[in-house]
Amino acid sequence: MSSLDYGLYSYAELPLEIVLHIYKYLGYTDLLAAGGTCHRWRSALYQTEFIARTRVRFTKCVLSDQHSPAVDLLRCQRQFRHFVFEDVTLGQVYKLMAFIGQSAHSLDLDNVDLNDKQFYGILRMLPQLQSLSVTRCLPLFMSATFLDTNACDLTEIAAHLANIRELTISQNRYLTDAILVRLTALMPNLELINMSGCQISFHNAIHRRFYPNEPSSPSESVLTFKYILSVLVQQRKKLRVLDFSDTIIGHSLMALCDLSQADANGQPGMQLERLYLSGCRQLNVATIKGFLQTQSQLSVLDLSGTVCLNDECLETIAATNAQLRCLKINACAGVTNTGAVHLKHLLRLQQLDISNCDGINSPGIIEGVAHAENHVLLELNVSYLTICEEAIKAIARNLRALRSLHLNNCVNGVTDDVMQLIISQLSWLRELSLESCCRLTDAALTGINVSKLELNRVSSMGDIYPPPDSFTGSLQSIKISLRSKAEEEIVRDAKRKQAMIAAYEMNLINEEDFEGHNIQALRGLRSLNLRGCNKISDVSLKYGLKHIELNKLLLSHCQQISLLGMEALVNNCPSIEILDLSDCYNINDQGIRTITEKLQRLRSLDISGCSQLTDHSIDAIIVNCQCLQTLSIYRCRSMYTDIEDRLSGVRTLRNLYMDNINSIDNAEFFRLKKRLDC
Repeated sequence: MSSLDYGLYSYAELPLEIVLHIYKYLGYTDLLAAGGTCHRWRSALYQTEFIARTRVRFTKCVLSDQHSPAVDLLRCQRQFRHFVFEDVTLGQVYKLMAFIGQSAHSLDLDNVDLNDKQFYGILRMLPQLQSLSVTRCLPLFMSATFLDTNACDLTEIAAHLANIRELTISQNRYLTDAILVRLTALMPNLELINMSGCQISFHNAIHRRFYPNEPSSPSESVLTFKYILSVLVQQRKKLRVLDFSDTIIGHSLMALCDLSQADANGQPGMQLERLYLSGCRQLNVATIKGFLQTQSQLSVLDLSGTVCLNDECLETIAATNAQLRCLKINACAGVTNTGAVHLKHLLRLQQLDISNCDGINSPGIIEGVAHAENHVLLELNVSYLTICEEAIKAIARNLRALRSLHLNNCVNGVTDDVMQLIISQLSWLRELSLESCCRLTDAALTGINVSKLELNRVSSMGDIYPPPDSFTGSLQSIKISLRSKAEEEIVRDAKRKQAMIAAYEMNLINEEDFEGHNIQALRGLRSLNLRGCNKISDVSLKYGLKHIELNKLLLSHCQQISLLGMEALVNNCPSIEILDLSDCYNINDQGIRTITEKLQRLRSLDISGCSQLTDHSIDAIIVNCQCLQTLSIYRCRSMYTDIEDRLSGVRTLRNLYMDNINSIDNAEFFRLKKRLDC
């Protein structure tokens, strides 16, 4: 087919099956952009598989059938399955909940101010509900008659709750034994229970205080582990996910071991697939080992921040939990290289987080997870580990299937040479985090030969700066430097910066200068964290970052970045949604204007500490940002007049962080209320 024949066809004529296949590789904002191209591509968004991926989120607003955003949703012809209410105040929402109830499969209520009668009304309209999450809804559980059959008719509600498979009731201070028993009794088929952050009483003395005469009815005043255990006994046949994160569960975990055994009737016991115990500091080694030995089907295990976890526990995990696909043990100080070596036996592991484990260093990485080629591991976090260049090189050579790599604060290991190897070997990377890797320079991201640039700069400026005479040159040649190593590093950095900036401004960078690998080779990169990499300059933004799919870029404290780099960035990376430029003090009003005009998808912008910015930057944000949800302007001292009131014109803005505001929630509520009153 000739090139002329291609012009006869349009992307709008592609078969629906091909369009749907393309959509599988796109994120939410990309799907919205693709759906705006033509009617056919928009109709593809109505397919079931993409509706299932979409979550409708209401954040920091007052919901009412008479006002936006509820009115906007009621006009929509699409039916969604997943709804999130976060920091929301409910008004008259009968029509809204009736609309949601037609298709809702999951409902997430986070810090929503509602009482038990409002909750009943919502549940009556959700006949297809399969997942219910109630987080930080303190007033809801303050009623002593919550779900009490003697106080109200729960027949219709019970029929709807019977279909629920996942229940999250985390961070609820007033949750009690009586409420828990009544709630779970209406949900006989639970597969997930999440009680993270709840104030659970595990000590027998507390139980005896509230239950001096057993047997007795569940208490309306306390939440005890013994009643939680009775609930787990009832649900153990189908229960697959359990979350007790950020609770004081300790030896009580051993009580769950009996649930994994078959009962007297031969019914199978509890076999979990996912277990979350992060932040449970009361756990001990014997408890962890004993329980994990009874759960051989675990695929996800989170033990982050458990102080007692040690090498012996890791050896047990590697021996008994071979099905693990995700393991998180970050901030476990008891783990050393001896235990890290056993990680190589988890052959199905796809996600591993060992960040902040002070006892793990280079030998633990080289002899453990990176000891041989591994095409299964997709995500690795080794942030804040004291590892050398050889350890990171082993990761790059042997873990070539990685999609996500976090090397935050690995100061000694992340160098320009290491970064070049990462770019050449890890071509599938989608997320790369290099925060505080301060040894990185522009050469690491661009592959430019800096020494050659310095020679080019000298030769090109020969006419401007005459050569020194022979007498002066002879004196300079015999000078002995008395600088310290730190001072020498500062001088070298200044010379490198001078050469790079001069070459940039005079267009002295040619193709032959790119002798190494360019970060452009990571074509699918979507998230890049360069916070604290203060040697990165405009050169990297112009000659390195050219990623159409990049949607998250963090450049905090990259103080050599200026307007020149921003002009190149917005053209080369048009899909950026999250941008952090905090403490980049060379950014000015023109830079912010360029960013807000070109980055149409921008949802989060952090310009804290950019001291050159004035009210003109606020004007640019108000005029150009149509999707902005989060804005941080701490320490922008040249912004003066009525910032909060002026930004109320940005209708999508939900989070504003600035100096001299005591309560953001109250300020946000005031602005939203003012909008509704208009």
